[in-house]
Amino acid sequence: MTNKMDEIRYKNPKKLKVLEKCMELNKMIYQLVKNFPADERYNIVSQIKRSCTSIGANITEGNSQMYKNREFSFYSISLGSLNETIYWLDVSLQNNFLSMQEYERINKLIEEIMKMLITMMKKLQSESA
Repeated sequence: MTNKMDEIRYKNPKKLKVLEKCMELNKMIYQLVKNFPADERYNIVSQIKRSCTSIGANITEGNSQMYKNREFSFYSISLGSLNETIYWLDVSLQNNFLSMQEYERINKLIEEIMKMLITMMKKLQSESA
């Protein structure tokens, strides 16, 4: 009979490909907002930076959870932050703070992250069933 404590293992979130993509997205967003109007510094800029960094932060925190339900919950929060980031990009595009080319380039990366995250969530669900 195996002890539950024997099953505990260290998971290194830095090995997740999705986190590499999140870091790439962060870099793109941080570069992009440097060109936004100064009066948006405490509005769109702070919101999109917060939502964007929240994606990877919650994946990292979720990946370190010992219980699958908690892990799933953090991934779900990341998914919400992804969608919030899309919203702020839409607002930025609508206000001409970025070009359609920049928007499409960032949105493509967001879609990649979303697919990877949903795959991780589906895997967790199947393991829990």
